[in-house]
Amino acid sequence: MAMRTILALVAGTLPFLACAAKTADSPNPSHTSDAVRLTYLGVAGWKIQAGDHVLLVDPYFTRVPFQKGGPPLVPNDEQIAKYAPDSAEGILVEHSHWDHLLDVPTVAKRTGATVAGSDSALNVLRSSGVPESQLREARGGETLKIGPFSVRVLHALHSQIGMPSGDIPRGVKLPMSAEGYLPGETLQYLVRVNDRSILFVGSANFIESELQGLRPDVAVVATGAREKIPDYTCRLLRAVGQPPRVLTNHFDAHDKPLDPKGPTLDAETRESLAQFEREVHGCSPSTQVIVPTYFQPLAVERAERSSASN
Repeated sequence: MAMRTILALVAGTLPFLACAAKTADSPNPSHTSDAVRLTYLGVAGWKIQAGDHVLLVDPYFTRVPFQKGGPPLVPNDEQIAKYAPDSAEGILVEHSHWDHLLDVPTVAKRTGATVAGSDSALNVLRSSGVPESQLREARGGETLKIGPFSVRVLHALHSQIGMPSGDIPRGVKLPMSAEGYLPGETLQYLVRVNDRSILFVGSANFIESELQGLRPDVAVVATGAREKIPDYTCRLLRAVGQPPRVLTNHFDAHDKPLDPKGPTLDAETRESLAQFEREVHGCSPSTQVIVPTYFQPLAVERAERSSASN
């Protein structure tokens, strides 16, 4: 896949995207009874839909810029109402930075979804008034059942962006500034539903032993700041068995308003994505690299592998 192809995917013009959406919405019951659709919500946010069942990962629509010493952050209810799904059974939080967590309490209260995340993430939900009955602490190493979704929780590392580490305490006072949203424990998730599996890597770092032997049908891979991690792309792909499809994650300008036409990317980001594609094909030539467009569903297909094991 050449650079022009990856840019076409950003613009939403490649025939594959239309084909994937058509497959997901096909009226033929033989194709829809177990269909799984994956939709990009911006930043590290995703919606997985299997029939009438919805699972969200890091839904974030407010999209405020980071300001050191800036004002307290407040979710944008208008943006959330405009873009968040009306219903969801679960929400997965990968870590507790504001661009992953700020909108989660509002979405959880709107939908009644069960929220899985670290203790830091759940402490923000507690202070936001989300009932304890909706909260599931995720520590890493366990498998959670949320509706039809089986969620394997993986220990992970945050990308090396130079921001403070630490945990958010119980009883934290809200609203708080972006700097108050400490990352807490970083997690990644392998989601299985309808015999498909999707790996979510929401920050460009990982623990190789946690991923070793996984065989996802789709790997959703953070690309920003990956250059700080030695051989990030190929080590990750080798660990998870060179998946047939890789979707880029956490690559857009997360402080810019959502545009349903798709992310507007500057030249540096476009070159970074093109370089990511070259990295992928350098060690996994058959892997398809997809740069998603906001709110455009992609069909998740089962990968045919003789030695697949999750």
